[in-house]
Amino acid sequence: MEERSATEFCPKCQLVQPTFEFSEDSRTIRRCVMCGFPVESGLVLESADALGVPSPPDVKILCVDDDPLILQMNGDILRFHGYTVLTALDGQSALDLAIRERPALVLLDIMMPGMDGFEVCRRLKADAELKSIPVIVLTAMTDPKLNVRAFDAGAELALRKPSAPAVVLRTIEAALALAASKSVALPDVVPEVVTAPPGPEPAEREPEIEPDLTVPVRPVPLIVWTIDGAKLDGKVFLRLHVESHAGPETVQDRLNDPDLFLTIALPGDTPVVFVNKIQVIRVDVSEDEERPPEIPESLVGVSIEPIRVQLINGEQLSGIVRIEGPAGKRRLSDFLNTQPAFLPLKGTDRLHLLHKRFIARVMPQGS
Repeated sequence: MEERSATEFCPKCQLVQPTFEFSEDSRTIRRCVMCGFPVESGLVLESADALGVPSPPDVKILCVDDDPLILQMNGDILRFHGYTVLTALDGQSALDLAIRERPALVLLDIMMPGMDGFEVCRRLKADAELKSIPVIVLTAMTDPKLNVRAFDAGAELALRKPSAPAVVLRTIEAALALAASKSVALPDVVPEVVTAPPGPEPAEREPEIEPDLTVPVRPVPLIVWTIDGAKLDGKVFLRLHVESHAGPETVQDRLNDPDLFLTIALPGDTPVVFVNKIQVIRVDVSEDEERPPEIPESLVGVSIEPIRVQLINGEQLSGIVRIEGPAGKRRLSDFLNTQPAFLPLKGTDRLHLLHKRFIARVMPQGS
């Protein structure tokens, strides 16, 4: 076994870690010193499958950055999650690769020698065959007008380095899903008109089959209110499968996960906004979109408690909460104190998800 002084990104630790080399089945393999996970790209997907990590369909992502270490880190993260990765160290190489390979998405640095990322993005969007490719800017630039400049150049989203891998992955998933939905709504290919030969009247033409989304997600409409008085009416893209429970991911799952920002797709000129969950007072979602995971009655009982909630902004909401647990231990006080950050309150036709830090009072109501 030979120790290596170099460090590499470990997909399992989600950090740059020291690595070591050793021979296995006549191959020299590099693994993370801290966890033993393979760091070579050739082994990443094999190990991801062994861990049960879901992989998306074959989707090409072009990563553009003049820093080879950043390229390697981003490439390893994306390969670990099943993407095919193309890399370019400068703007002209990126354009050449995009023309030749037609990637599904471009992850683009801004500050590069020669042609900067803004110019690369403008040229991509000026090309009739490449303009539909979504571009995510990932840069260390501290310009306060970064988002405006990125959107002006044609980018869909802008992130600042360093960004957590989970944030980058979620952003990529949202951008791919948005691009896929646009391609369904506005097809670019006009079907060729063919004159049918004389004969019996043809049967009714079947509708075109919609292409699968490039990632297993579903769009869910919601309304978000924030502490600064903003009201955002948009969509989030939720995973079809999660490890925490059976069935698809819910809005409540997304609000209570460790990520600091909630990604919301908006209509109009601003395609997406990242909302700091700490600033979210309330989220409303349709009951049909947010059904709680089914729990066998033999394992747990359920009590339905009507309550009225007053928020710190003076707003009052009435509804019911669902308290699960064994008999004698389904108290409202325990429920309030053991809930994660967002409290689910079922209203007349919507589910209100209320941030507990902005709840002033909870008042039980008569049945």
